[in-house]
Amino acid sequence: MKQEAIMHKIIERKTFSKILAAKAEFRTSNSDKIVDYAINIAQDYDAQLIILHVIRADTKLHGIRPPSHIIEMRKEAQAHFAKITERIHETSTSIKENTLKIRTEIIASIRIADAIVSYAEDKHIDLIIVGTRGRSKLKSVLLGSVASDVIRYAHCPVLTITNY
Repeated sequence: MKQEAIMHKIIERKTFSKILAAKAEFRTSNSDKIVDYAINIAQDYDAQLIILHVIRADTKLHGIRPPSHIIEMRKEAQAHFAKITERIHETSTSIKENTLKIRTEIIASIRIADAIVSYAEDKHIDLIIVGTRGRSKLKSVLLGSVASDVIRYAHCPVLTITNY
């Protein structure tokens, strides 16, 4: 009977099928830490990995054609995603039994945390991974914190990577 209960618990255990690695700004070497954690977790759970970059911009102000600085930010994000994807494919060829399903997305929003939480809810994400910069409590109160807002409002578990 006890063994049956343990097996039932194992079957009930929730796993992650969609993981979101969310980033709001590029500091290439540091943001790679978030992606590395996300890749490892996605491989462990055989989950789909979505890497989301949110560009801080008010899309309502710019109309149909975004300004040149937003276009440039998108190009930088796409170039960074290409490097990440290349690195993933290089490492996954040595680990053939666990091919990673990955997708990258770039969105623009003036409210970064709201965009991450809304995206995660709309896409039925099971785990969000975000970075924190390790600000002092006073700075976080004065400046706000994307990670703390994501933690507060997310519908699913959030893993924070400190001092990314």
